[in-house]
Amino acid sequence: MVYTELLFFLGVLPVSVLLSFLDRSAEYKNLILIITSAAFISWGKPMWCLLFFLTTVSEYLIGLGIGALRDKSRPAAGLLLFVDLAVNIAVFLLLAQSTLFSEGSIFRIKEAYIPIGAAWYTAKGFSYSFDVFTGRCKAEKNIFCLLTYMVSYHFIMAGPVARYGDIEPQLRRRAITGKKLSDGLDRFIIGLGKAVILAPCFGKIMTAGLEHNDMTLAGSWIGMLAFLAQCWFGFTGLCDMAKGLGLLNGFEYEDNYRDLSTGNMLGGFVRSANTSFIKLTEDFFRLFTRGNAFFGAVCSLIGCVCVALWYNVSKTYAAVGIALGTVLMIERLIPEEGKKRIPQLFKIVYVFLLGLLILGGLRFTTVNGYKEWLFSLFGSGNEYILTKALKQVLLENMFLVILSFCYVCVPVKKLISGLVRKIEQGSVQGLAVMRIGRTVLTACVLLMCVIELAAQRVA
Repeated sequence: MVYTELLFFLGVLPVSVLLSFLDRSAEYKNLILIITSAAFISWGKPMWCLLFFLTTVSEYLIGLGIGALRDKSRPAAGLLLFVDLAVNIAVFLLLAQSTLFSEGSIFRIKEAYIPIGAAWYTAKGFSYSFDVFTGRCKAEKNIFCLLTYMVSYHFIMAGPVARYGDIEPQLRRRAITGKKLSDGLDRFIIGLGKAVILAPCFGKIMTAGLEHNDMTLAGSWIGMLAFLAQCWFGFTGLCDMAKGLGLLNGFEYEDNYRDLSTGNMLGGFVRSANTSFIKLTEDFFRLFTRGNAFFGAVCSLIGCVCVALWYNVSKTYAAVGIALGTVLMIERLIPEEGKKRIPQLFKIVYVFLLGLLILGGLRFTTVNGYKEWLFSLFGSGNEYILTKALKQVLLENMFLVILSFCYVCVPVKKLISGLVRKIEQGSVQGLAVMRIGRTVLTACVLLMCVIELAAQRVA
């Protein structure tokens, strides 16, 4: 089951939230969350529900071991931490590479039915043991609190990698308020709109631009930008839905992404996405660098490859991770004072071109395909500039493209937000109009998503 299924957000989610109101205790709310999360996880293959409970027991025992040994024998605690890392890597490969198993095997999961984000689940499990090792949190003695943390559906499909030290107080005491319900519902619907409406829109543009028989100059640029936009809105949409689901269940945690920025070169741009997992990898490699700038730069390269493979275990992602990591390693060796002197316009052009050239490699599975696109970017082999198919798709989706640009472009976004805030603060009538307009817009987005998803099921 996934967040964008009608059965989930029109069935499982309302039932889960409503049942949690029957008792104020956190223990009862945790029990409801565990039961509904088990249904969410086991929807594709009930067999895997047992695996997740077993991995929780594993994390629980290893966490207790690390907690007991941390002050007595640091090397022994470190050994247990690497055992936990190995266990999580094995679970990740088992889930992410299930196609290794033959058809009909109880261990095989079809891609469409993968019930959870294996990467998020295993990263979160390792983060718990890692935080116990570093002293960020104590080893949990109540296995049901750890079980709620591990299997809760609101951060199992997408980020953030919520650290146990931040979540633990809310597992023992939390309240579902009217504001949390309102903010959570708004955030979930915004994410749903990104994933169901915006991401597929850019997918159509990408297909028209890059999958034409004769690649064109405009198709090469527009198609690749559309591919990156599709990835961005799909990913941030899931993160928004996860944040909204957390609020609906009484949890508050940090966002998993931030506005795109070029302030700290390409490294800052990369850190804008999936901030929680990148922070976890940086904290982990900091154990080995011990403040050494050169080793820190090398770990940036290694960490970048790990993050790339975490998204997809393939040669393409490994190659992109190496290329991106090399650039980040070089950037890290440049003194901060030197970076500040670089003109902002140069930073924008540098991040745009280099990001496009490196991340564009994710779209291709062969070197020849990437080379063809690369040459086409500069007009090599192009007989014409724009295909009719691409022009038609752009015209049909122009409103959504403009809307997406206003959302992603930080200066435009701030300008619109400032105007809305000015109207709200200007008068009571202005506040009422903006609130009603926001509610109507949110309801329209939800209705459009339901219609779109229902149409897909019928088709």
